[in-house]
Amino acid sequence: MPSSSIQSFQNKKVALVLSGGVVKAAAWHLGVALALTELGFSLKSNDSEESEYEIGTYVGSSAGALVSLFFASGLSPMDLIEAHLDGKNAKVRPINYRDMLSLKRPMKNPPRSKTYDPFEGFPTMMKGVLSPLLSLSGLFSTSGLKKYIEENIIISNDFEDYKSDLFVVATQLDHSRKVIFNKYNYPNPRHDNTAIYYTGIPVVESVAASMSVPPFYSPYPVFNPHTEKTDYYIDGEIRETLSTHVAVDNKCEYVISSWTHTPYHYFDEVGSLINYGLPAICTQSIYLMIQKKIVSARARNNSSKDIIDTVNDYLIREKFESIHRKKLVSILERKLNYSPNTKFIDICPKHSNYKTFFQNSFSLNPEKMSLLVTGGYKRTLEVFKRGEWES
Repeated sequence: MPSSSIQSFQNKKVALVLSGGVVKAAAWHLGVALALTELGFSLKSNDSEESEYEIGTYVGSSAGALVSLFFASGLSPMDLIEAHLDGKNAKVRPINYRDMLSLKRPMKNPPRSKTYDPFEGFPTMMKGVLSPLLSLSGLFSTSGLKKYIEENIIISNDFEDYKSDLFVVATQLDHSRKVIFNKYNYPNPRHDNTAIYYTGIPVVESVAASMSVPPFYSPYPVFNPHTEKTDYYIDGEIRETLSTHVAVDNKCEYVISSWTHTPYHYFDEVGSLINYGLPAICTQSIYLMIQKKIVSARARNNSSKDIIDTVNDYLIREKFESIHRKKLVSILERKLNYSPNTKFIDICPKHSNYKTFFQNSFSLNPEKMSLLVTGGYKRTLEVFKRGEWES
């Protein structure tokens, strides 16, 4: 019996948008998804039964792309939680460090222009120490994760074979282009003419490309059958965090987003991040940039709504003909890239939950992962209990 808190979702098109963030984000996403299923949602896969409360669209980037593929392939949140927190009698083999940390060999004499010398003017000794970095495109490769997906997860390498709508986001290394791998030949998003939908790319290649987070993972090569060239890709959230516009393009009416990039706010019992060194300071810097992009996107959406509502109210007061008023409102919605029938639900850690901030993003420790799963689970129930998206 679905919870009363999701009655408004009945027979609506619902999307789940999952951010990157390595293991930390993946564990949080599993907690979020587990709570959603307990509230009465079903996660659409090739084996799932039709439901009035179905989440049928998955938009994933980096770790979120992998979790999206898990769900689209028919694995439930509990299947994955049991595999990674217990491991005994699991339905799927858990990811291990060997999968995650496949060493990337340095390139031998890669072709490069003489116009680029990042160490120009450095002392000779320092140049000698740093020059090997020019042959290193990343510490690790996502080839191990690709192999894990092929051997344990994937039901087909063709997006067309998935009953759910699966979208995988990546960023092209040698271009200012965000690419959304999927099965639909959609036009470029209105709000960003540098974003593009690509079809015909294998699923596993798409996910491996999306997970290539620099500098930890080397850019991933993907052959493009349309251009007959090989392009290199990096993390899908470099240009834009949470590609909720993909769900809007797919005509979704509710967009549930899960992410963990909540910056730290000062607490007396913790103190300043200056005392925790570069790892904490760098994490905070990244989270501040990411959260700003998310908040700005939400602010633009709210501002567009306010403008349209103000104009519509004015036209009603001035007794404009209904047909012309509706046409004008429709034009404004298109120009402002505003979808009046779409509601956004964000599920992220509160600032008071600073323990999530300090969690190691790469840790596969079951105890640590359990805390993240629990955090995502509880936060989801809280958001839906309060109906926070309705305010």
